[in-house]
Amino acid sequence: MVERFQLTTPKATEVAKAETPKKPRGRPFQPGNPGRPRGAKNRTTRMAEQLVGDEAEQLTRKGIELAFAGNATCMKFFLDRIWPRRNGRPVDFVLPPVTNAHDAVKAMAAITTALNKGDLTAEEAGQLVTVLDVHIKALEVRDVVARLEAVEARLDNKKS
Repeated sequence: MVERFQLTTPKATEVAKAETPKKPRGRPFQPGNPGRPRGAKNRTTRMAEQLVGDEAEQLTRKGIELAFAGNATCMKFFLDRIWPRRNGRPVDFVLPPVTNAHDAVKAMAAITTALNKGDLTAEEAGQLVTVLDVHIKALEVRDVVARLEAVEARLDNKKS
């Protein structure tokens, strides 16, 4: 029978790890060292600018020509940089007035109907439901505060 023994001496890598002090997390620079100056370019950007050099204007013109010639990739490239992507658009939809939690059913029905008709996208309907939910919670808080104030007023009247 062969017995296996485990050595109790630490390995060289474990000794090296134990001897090297760890940098505190999130603080790569010494105090007073601000790091890279604002607007400084990294090495890859500088190399790309050197490679293109004076040809940047000609490359841009050629890309525009290709886009006008019908190259869909070039069109998408230029249009994505000219017009920023819209995060949302105003929705042409009027919610019925919601003055209490019971009115939420009518508002939810209106949103669902508009979604089914195709007047609203699923994302727009979801955002409207979120707005409606927050509004209902605010109404509920208002109602609870009013009821609490009424109870406290009755208790104060009984004490007097």
